[in-house]
Amino acid sequence: MGEKLMGKEKIEDLVLIRDNAILQNLFTMLQKNGADLEFNRSILNKAYAMAGRYIEDRVLEDSKANRAALASRGVKIYREEYQDDFIIFYHYTSRGYTDKFGVTRDVLRSEISWRLAGYISELGQALKEARQHAKRP
Repeated sequence: MGEKLMGKEKIEDLVLIRDNAILQNLFTMLQKNGADLEFNRSILNKAYAMAGRYIEDRVLEDSKANRAALASRGVKIYREEYQDDFIIFYHYTSRGYTDKFGVTRDVLRSEISWRLAGYISELGQALKEARQHAKRP
């Protein structure tokens, strides 16, 4: 009952579609960064790679939960369409209707930055807790 309708779909469906776009693009960025780390000769390379893998795992967990939520609501995203390198449209079906959801690249980048900051903060907290746990006698 707490869901609001917006046309044929519910706002919560559109939020899930947006989150799916964010998580997909963030995971792609992390994978490319991980591949770049393989060629980096930094002395902290292993630490960077481990941190990246931790964040990738968290993104995959959230992505899996997102896909399950989409499936439980009967929402299927079936293709991306790029328009003028400015807007990305995600075509989807929901409750028997077919439509498309558009997001600008700037909004996508901003949302990815916020989401990545959250994962980094989570990693920092986990490291802090591990360090405190290791100091205990």
